Amino acid sequence: MILRVMTHDQIEAFVGVAAAGSFTLAAGRLHKSQSAVSKLVRNLESELGISLFDRAEYRATLTDAGRAVLERAQVVLDRARELEAFGRALAGKNEPTVHLAIDAITPLPLVLGVLRAVGKAFPDVRIELSTEHMGGASEALDEGRVQLAVTSRAAFEPVHEAELWARVPILAVVHREHPLAKVARPAPLAVLRQHAQIVLSDSARRTFSPSINVIDGGLRWNVSDLAAKKEIILAGLGWGGLPAHLVQKELRRATLVELSVREFHAEAIELYLARRRDRTAGVVSRALWAGLREAARAELPRPSGRRSRR
Repeated sequence: MILRVMTHDQIEAFVGVAAAGSFTLAAGRLHKSQSAVSKLVRNLESELGISLFDRAEYRATLTDAGRAVLERAQVVLDRARELEAFGRALAGKNEPTVHLAIDAITPLPLVLGVLRAVGKAFPDVRIELSTEHMGGASEALDEGRVQLAVTSRAAFEPVHEAELWARVPILAVVHREHPLAKVARPAPLAVLRQHAQIVLSDSARRTFSPSINVIDGGLRWNVSDLAAKKEIILAGLGWGGLPAHLVQKELRRATLVELSVREFHAEAIELYLARRRDRTAGVVSRALWAGLREAARAELPRPSGRRSRR
């Protein structure tokens, strides 16, 4: 009789593909080749005697059996991570890798100084940083892909420890040569709808975060990158809301002008520092948490020029 034993790597690969919705994306997150991830999942399917993914679909779509297995597999990984963190804490050892996800609108100077200081204090620890949009950072925390998150999502699971970290002013801006730059203030809704609003897409895959400051019924261009959104607006091809700290220079130079948009519901987006209560935080994770909390006390940059109700 052959004793079959599923491995941690197999379970991790399965959960990773399910979370990413793609073998390629999962391979990148797990720092493995796509062929290695595919082999791990196939070996797990062989061990269990079931198909976990419907390979007739373009995306990595879970079968009914796969969905049933996923919840239990995630519990197994969570317990394994908790045991590893607990053991390292008992031994006074540092965790080998710490993952931090931040919302794309996060003022980077508040984070980079902390990363530099923690990296210098723990040179043997690998700190990985990822940027997400809207609900993406919170989802990464939910799924256990990161230990810490700076996220704009205010609705957290009960297992999350979260505290207000910063408020980022959002300005509706447009290029000075764009037709909207010359309209009356506040900009009429009918006129706004005639021009493309550049909107950032949510990077979360499982959860849905409602769009903020999006004009209903208007022409809309969706982008997946904040830098691309800014470039399109700078090119005079549309308008949209951008963090104040990202457009200070352009406002001072009058390359961009601020619009007054009554329909904008949020003049600022609140960012939260979050981690999970149900996992033992390692030494480096705790140092990052403390450093980020301290950094948040710094005053966020304010845009120059006139401020108005949007």
